[in-house]
Amino acid sequence: MVVREKTAREKLAVELCGIALETPLIPASGTMAKEALGEVEGVYGAILPKTTTPKERAGNPPPRIAETPAGMVNSIGLQNPGVEKFLEGLDDFDLGVPIFVSVAGDTVDEFAALCERLSGDSRISAVELNLSCPNVEHGGLTFCAGPASVEEVIEACRAAIDKPLFAKLTNEGVVANSLAAEGAGADALTVINTIPALTIDPNTQSVLVRGGLSGPAIKPVALRAVHDVSRAVSIPVIASGGVAGGTDVAEFMLAGATVVQVGTASFVREPEEILREFSDYLERMDTTAGELTGALRGL
Repeated sequence: MVVREKTAREKLAVELCGIALETPLIPASGTMAKEALGEVEGVYGAILPKTTTPKERAGNPPPRIAETPAGMVNSIGLQNPGVEKFLEGLDDFDLGVPIFVSVAGDTVDEFAALCERLSGDSRISAVELNLSCPNVEHGGLTFCAGPASVEEVIEACRAAIDKPLFAKLTNEGVVANSLAAEGAGADALTVINTIPALTIDPNTQSVLVRGGLSGPAIKPVALRAVHDVSRAVSIPVIASGGVAGGTDVAEFMLAGATVVQVGTASFVREPEEILREFSDYLERMDTTAGELTGALRGL
């Protein structure tokens, strides 16, 4: 029997929670503007718009972004028009690939209500829970503060929706929280979110931006988290944190990721270039994206 060799495009295909993706690249939530959709057609395996909340949020006052060595600190504050207006404009994100939706709430009940609202929408293939926002039910701590709170919100959301459910976690306590998320019914884990950071204006001697650090500066931390989490759980890991080129995508997949989110890099590079570099890597190593996941040697 003659086995047909896969084309370069076919080698990029992966599957995430039963969802077929043409490439393993996904935009990180908050980094994909509708105005740029025409420029990334064929690049991303799925589209992930910015996080939506139950009601409209104005976001934080400026300054919101500060450039740092090998990255940036941002404090946008989840600015968005609210879930109802978000859904009214969801068709704008239709590029013929799956649409994942990121949600955030201030309470467990808000998270569950968002999932229930999205559950019956056939346009949505999966929901990502942004578990790094303030939780007023737990003294202002984030949902990722500990396994008990992670378990609580995911159990509530699991009961409210029958779509694949992803839990986006921060680096703090990531392995313990990942195990809790898996046990509570999460179908995949997005690892990691931004890292808490601070920038200062020395001229005014005041805080410039207090928020989350993203970009290449956090890549080694994110790699470690993906590596450790993927070996602790049996569900897929979605890597996020510091991708700047195609070899970064390869490294995250070698560490255990099934798919990889591109965030800060999309502001300074064309995502198409990153995908092309990753495709060239697959050709050079004579492998496929699916075969790459977890193939890291040693450790």
